[in-house]
Amino acid sequence: MRCELVHTSLPRGLDGGTGFVVAGRTGGMPRTLSDALADLSGLTEAWPGASDWDRTLRATRPIEWRGEVAWVASVIRPCGLDHTGRGNRIAHHRMLEPAEIRACDPVSLLLDHERWMASWKGDPRELDAEPSLPTLVGHQGPAQAWQSAFGDAGMAAEMVEQAYRSGVGAWIVVPPGVDRLALLHQLAGLLPHENRWKRGWSTRPLRPVADPAPVIAVVDEREPLVCAAPPNAAWILVPRAGEAPKASEAMLRRAREGVRLTEPAKARGASATVAWQPPERLGAPAVPGGASPQAAMPPAAEVAGPAGMAPPSTIRVELEPAPASGFKAMWWLLGAGLVLGVLALLWRAAA
Repeated sequence: MRCELVHTSLPRGLDGGTGFVVAGRTGGMPRTLSDALADLSGLTEAWPGASDWDRTLRATRPIEWRGEVAWVASVIRPCGLDHTGRGNRIAHHRMLEPAEIRACDPVSLLLDHERWMASWKGDPRELDAEPSLPTLVGHQGPAQAWQSAFGDAGMAAEMVEQAYRSGVGAWIVVPPGVDRLALLHQLAGLLPHENRWKRGWSTRPLRPVADPAPVIAVVDEREPLVCAAPPNAAWILVPRAGEAPKASEAMLRRAREGVRLTEPAKARGASATVAWQPPERLGAPAVPGGASPQAAMPPAAEVAGPAGMAPPSTIRVELEPAPASGFKAMWWLLGAGLVLGVLALLWRAAA
């Protein structure tokens, strides 16, 4: 189902209410889907002095809709003050059809600035269905932005293969002053097209969760969520200039020379292509104390933005809770034994 939704602060929303509400959505959208997209509309607090560009979240994320995984592309950005004089933001979401996914590079869609609302004008209303998105080709040449930022385009090869393996997504932490969107665009462009939509992509950190399509984010090292993450968190990757990248030969050639990658079975006889085998996905990383990566992150209130701007929420299943400790298991066994003993005494007394 191709549709879009806009969520911002208004005196009254399309479904009633005030504050951050649905301002517009494609006509005929089911309410359950509208609520699911609205739940993706938060914007976490950035670091002091961050520009509106830095605070903007551009992301593609999976949601579960009618028993299947659907893809949503979002741009969520600050947009001045609302009707009460408080800080406002606007979230514009697009849910894509399978044909659009086959034709569009995910990060190229986020880069197509004319397709994303920067503010809302007028009353809340239903939106007309738009034509299908045109073909949007991903980055095809060498990873030049990575070459400029880290001295070796091959660093993009190492980052994309490590991030692709992650069971909960990855935050690729980069220094201030680099173009994170360009790095993300070139990172996604390294992969064969069919593999790009097996991961989500983001310019700001999203909480790590076990998901069929974990999100790969290129984020600023000053992000509060990055600073609050556990030391040596398994989902945090830090590219360093001067280090020799560790990646497959095929991916290194893709990043440095711009050759295309393809599946091994399709590489025979093809010119200017090399075979690349996607790395095996790892399980969810362990966190000291047995907690999940979600639980290891600070509470949402600690990273809340301006009034009414809740942090992005996930509507996927989180990691399974850690198993009970041996101490708790011992108490369970003792309790079960006591219950069985009482039942045996009652049975004998009845006999």
